[in-house]
Amino acid sequence: MSNDSPFSRYLGTNYCPTDDEVLEIKSLVAEPTRQLLALDKEISQLQKSVEKLQEERQTLSTYVDEYKALISPIRRVSQDVLSEIFFACLPTHRNCVMSASEAPVLLGRICSSWRALSLATPRLWASLHIAEPRVRSGLHDDKIVQRLEVMKTWLGRSGQCPLSISFQCTDYYVEPADDASTGILPHPVPVDVFPRELVSFARRWRHHVSFLTTSAAFEALAHLSAEDVPILESITVRLPPPPFPPDVVTEWTQFGMFAGPRVSKFSTLGSCFSHSIPLRWHLLTDLDIGGSVWDSRLDTEGALQVLSRCPQLQKVTLATKFMSDPVPSGYPPVELPHLHFLELDVGVNPPVLSHLRAPELRRFILRGRIASLSSFLSLYPHLETFNVGSYLTKSSLLETLRVLSPALRSLTFHMYGPPPQDAPMIPFDDDVLAALEHHSCCPLLEKFTLMAAHTISDRALQRFIETRMAMTDDHGASSLKQVRVLFGRPMELDIKIGLKPFLDAGLDIETLYPNSSQTSVSPWTGLAEAPQRASESGPVYYYPAHWGREL
Repeated sequence: MSNDSPFSRYLGTNYCPTDDEVLEIKSLVAEPTRQLLALDKEISQLQKSVEKLQEERQTLSTYVDEYKALISPIRRVSQDVLSEIFFACLPTHRNCVMSASEAPVLLGRICSSWRALSLATPRLWASLHIAEPRVRSGLHDDKIVQRLEVMKTWLGRSGQCPLSISFQCTDYYVEPADDASTGILPHPVPVDVFPRELVSFARRWRHHVSFLTTSAAFEALAHLSAEDVPILESITVRLPPPPFPPDVVTEWTQFGMFAGPRVSKFSTLGSCFSHSIPLRWHLLTDLDIGGSVWDSRLDTEGALQVLSRCPQLQKVTLATKFMSDPVPSGYPPVELPHLHFLELDVGVNPPVLSHLRAPELRRFILRGRIASLSSFLSLYPHLETFNVGSYLTKSSLLETLRVLSPALRSLTFHMYGPPPQDAPMIPFDDDVLAALEHHSCCPLLEKFTLMAAHTISDRALQRFIETRMAMTDDHGASSLKQVRVLFGRPMELDIKIGLKPFLDAGLDIETLYPNSSQTSVSPWTGLAEAPQRASESGPVYYYPAHWGREL
């Protein structure tokens, strides 16, 4: 075919031919049209041949695959090894959920032999998280009964294995209501139906036993004594803060099960904490009294009293009142010789830090408004992780960096609530970052995280990374492995271009900036179609979920 026709110059234009030109154009395409039809016919014949070959191939492939399946390596794995593989598939950071998307239920849906093995392996079913369905009226009773039966079946498969149980009450308080549209009268399932059933397994409770529920539902556990939970090691209690709805108040803090002979880990909220909980405090290795400082019932002196009763503590999380009374003068320091993890949410300048002695402390997380940390940090030369959320002054920040442990490997700074009126908005600037460039400051630093970096320049961050990467050990390797910075301003410089050699070598750098579209005014502002902002108070930006787990 040739494009030498008199109409080639009109191709791709909006030219409208005359009647005579239409006839001429039809004549030009007549032969090519016949060729197209011939090619279509040939293609159709070839497609039929290909389809026939594909059918033959599929038949052979099915035959081969079926026989190959007989000799697949997994079929030759012994039952005991396969059960270990199954066990390794279970989640380790939480209890199993009632879901077909993960082990152990998923494993039983692969084939009949796997199902038989999973059902015959009790320890696969020794971990369970129970989420109570929402209940508003009798219409939902069937859902409650269904989940209750699943729970019974699941735990029945666990044989005599020690259990890890967590229970989540969906609604703190259920208000019965008529369903006027159907005429069905309210018939609420008792609020303690799940805890009452779980009590029958109490002798096998061991790890991660957790109740996030109402006080009324928790009453089902009231009659349990220390003898009823002989192997219980870890228990978590979460109740709504007072005042409770009518008729659901209970003195749960007096429950005998807390005095179990092996209870060594206890967790609750500061809003419902009581010093009268009958724990064997001297046995505790893990203590978590968390939640919000705004409704915590634990003041500084109370926190020190609790800690002084627990000499075996290895891991502690505490949230004290936002405004705590001063500790009486002469109050003795609390010695915690085995403590290696300490997380404090302490409000404004509490004296708790000055009364702690923990020579083995390795990881320290602090949230609060603290005037100075240097005197506390100077006592801990073996500290490896320091995570602070506080509005320190610039001078306090610099002093903090000077006294940080030379063994420190992970350093995180983030802001804690609104800044005090007399504090600078963002004291962490280029000068503070430059202090981290000295080899004497955290020479083993591997991870550096900075949240809400408003006054640090991109160029200063690049210089910091380049300087740290130039600090090498005896083997010529830099200790820095990861840098994460969340900026509160738009990007000035793409530092990853200049740092490409380090990125190629494996350095993990994540820098996040506010989305520019979220900081500008939309043309639709004021109209119903206007996009919704997540915040009206300033730039909007988010950090990945894996950052939050490390803060």
